[in-house]
Amino acid sequence: MKIGGKTKIVGIFGYPLAHSLSPHLHNAAFDELALDFVYLPFWVQSKNLEVAVGAIRSLNMVGVNVTIPHKERIMTYLD
Repeated sequence: MKIGGKTKIVGIFGYPLAHSLSPHLHNAAFDELALDFVYLPFWVQSKNLEVAVGAIRSLNMVGVNVTIPHKERIMTYLD
């Protein structure tokens, strides 16, 4: 995987994330399909969820998956 100026960012928001296989699985799929995407884990604590959602927009991220403990609370910040 090569990351450059056109690489699109996607990821997962949660806390903790050490157990998550999502980055490995998604990045392997992106490589196999020759997609210029990178999937990153973002360790987002509950107190920082609103700021993290703002980062999706500010950083022009394609999107994120959301896991524990944010699965319900995230709805407050979505449009």
